[in-house]
Amino acid sequence: MTVVSAIDQIPFRRLPPMEALHLDVDRYALDEDYVGYGHSRLDALTLAGNDGSVAVRDALVLALHCADPGEALADDIELEFVLDEPGVPGRSVSAPLSRFLAVWLPSLHGDERAVVLALCNPHRATLRRPEALGPSTPLYYATGDVESWYDDVGGVRLVAEAWRLAR
Repeated sequence: MTVVSAIDQIPFRRLPPMEALHLDVDRYALDEDYVGYGHSRLDALTLAGNDGSVAVRDALVLALHCADPGEALADDIELEFVLDEPGVPGRSVSAPLSRFLAVWLPSLHGDERAVVLALCNPHRATLRRPEALGPSTPLYYATGDVESWYDDVGGVRLVAEAWRLAR
């Protein structure tokens, strides 16, 4: 394993959907200590907010974490990645979401109909549409905290204060 010194070296792996969204364990309460991250593809999921729900089909889901406490930015989110590096257990690095997406979206985004950020947005930043996404694929992001849930009837549901489209 190499020491991470650039955004493109972050081990941002494709994971099964249940693992990416931390739904692969029995849980009765939100696990605020979970620091996993990765990407996955889902055939369908629901984005639920105080203003209603949106059904999203054929989505690339990016499971990320904001830095805690993180700098309050009007149009970006400071990400944090806890790394498993030799000799430096628990080391974390941070990067702005906009830069992370500019580096990673070109290699991750394929022919999905949508991209969803499973990412808390505590400062309620208004995100801009990444150039790497292209003109027609929507990018959904939340305001406030994001919780992931699964039930046999409704499938995967991401719950937040509200869901927005990057413009």
